[in-house]
Amino acid sequence: RAMYRPGETVSIKGWMRRLTRGVDGDVELPSTNDADRVRYRVIDPLGNEVASGEAPLNSLSGFHFQFELPENINLGYSQVEIEAIGGFLESLPGAGYTVHSIQVQEFRRPEFEVTASATEGPHMVGGHAIATVSAKYFAGGPLPNADVDWLVTASPTTYRPPNWNGFVFGTWVPWWRAYSFGGQTTSARFTSRTDAAGEHHLRIDFDPSDPPQPQLISAEATVMDVNRQAWTAGTDLLVHPAELYVGMRSDRFFVARGEPIVVELAVTDLDGNAVAGHPVTVKAARMDWELVHGNWEEVEKDVQTCQVETTDASDPGDPNAEFAACTFETELGGRYQITATVEDDQGRKNQSQITRWVGGAGRPPARNVEQEEVNLIPDGETYQPGDVAEILVQAPFYPAEGMVTLRREGLISTERFTMDGPTYTLKVPIEDRYIPNFFVQVDLVGEAVRTDDQGNPREDLPKRPAYATGSLRISVPPLSRTLHVEAAPQAERLEPGGETTIDLTVTDADGAPVADAELAVVVVDEAILALTNYQLTDPISVFYAGRGAGVEDVHNRANILLASP
Repeated sequence: RAMYRPGETVSIKGWMRRLTRGVDGDVELPSTNDADRVRYRVIDPLGNEVASGEAPLNSLSGFHFQFELPENINLGYSQVEIEAIGGFLESLPGAGYTVHSIQVQEFRRPEFEVTASATEGPHMVGGHAIATVSAKYFAGGPLPNADVDWLVTASPTTYRPPNWNGFVFGTWVPWWRAYSFGGQTTSARFTSRTDAAGEHHLRIDFDPSDPPQPQLISAEATVMDVNRQAWTAGTDLLVHPAELYVGMRSDRFFVARGEPIVVELAVTDLDGNAVAGHPVTVKAARMDWELVHGNWEEVEKDVQTCQVETTDASDPGDPNAEFAACTFETELGGRYQITATVEDDQGRKNQSQITRWVGGAGRPPARNVEQEEVNLIPDGETYQPGDVAEILVQAPFYPAEGMVTLRREGLISTERFTMDGPTYTLKVPIEDRYIPNFFVQVDLVGEAVRTDDQGNPREDLPKRPAYATGSLRISVPPLSRTLHVEAAPQAERLEPGGETTIDLTVTDADGAPVADAELAVVVVDEAILALTNYQLTDPISVFYAGRGAGVEDVHNRANILLASP
């Protein structure tokens, strides 16, 4: 539970796994030759040892031990050092060793509780809501005339109407690149006091945003009593830009040059009900590089517009559903930004935006021999063993000789390929050994036309050497190795001193029951957890943490100097 008082008993449960390294590294159950028990030492903030002992490892390499904190222990953070012994790991310094931190404090239980609420939605721009904070003693009765400090923040967020999987609502952000999410967070503070009923009310007005997008309003109120004990509660409000949302869907993230981009459209209300016969305006623009005031910037080119009315199609999973659609031509390659706009009966606008790529476009030209960027675009967010990942390669120059390397704590494979045009599609089969992730890197070498200070090509000059690189992290989550646990107490409410039974069910990724699984059940006072906001660690996130590429690259072409044209 993270926080304890002096004299209390601390209970710790843990598991040990062997993490093998290298391209085939995996998560394995340790053998009995590795260790048969763990040894622990508890060190207080001043370095004093206050407890120690040993605990055996069971057949699943789990361990459990308890120790009592001395009444006179120094307050603060104490460290629990745990090391595996009784086997091979004991002879390796630093192997089979971890540190767990606990906090020891003389705390008092809360004397009063604070709750926050707001008027029910849905909330729209141009409207307002009333946020209320209420402070009451646990012993009964309100907490009047107490100091209240409000912190209200507004930040852009997303909203997906229910039952519309596959459609994009709002701004679609590629997960493989560091694109910033539009909009900024604003905040304001207000101070006051609770009334005779122990409450305070705050009116919050909702201003529109540009571009229109949902806003998350968080209102936190801190109440302090005469004993200087302070507690905070908060409430969140989702503010919609309009009563309607527009969704977009397309089959692929990238298409070949000349292949049209077809975008299906749907308009829904806040509950996800399809709205038929509603007009939608869609704009597609090819983002091209231009030299603006000495800097290369992306600007809109070849803008295409489309106006349609939605159909009565309402099931995104129905292959025979005929949604309204817009088709955009792709005479030139590049990155296409597609924006759909809808307006409700009150004149409030809402929009969604997606990005799609078309093969056949390069990157902004460079004058020097410097490492340029290869843009890698995957066709999926995550993959599972047996899948084939398709990755679009956008080169800043061509023709080019390329090498694709798969990396996971070392080189998995290397393969050479030739780019005769600005784009190329790689196909990478996904194997079980790639869990939880691996990296795809593309390195290109070739020549490029030199440019002057204004970015104009100089065909009269010899071409310059060029090289570029790009890397992409491919996620293969361990879904097949994740257990699902359900806990259901037979009695939801108990009197002090009462008892109950908790029914536990463990299933594997296929939903089949799992026998002989080890379970750890933690029962703790929620008021104590509220002091530290302690969260139990998920073993999957620990044992299947991301693996690095494990490969270092050195490029010598950066040492080439070009004479001034």
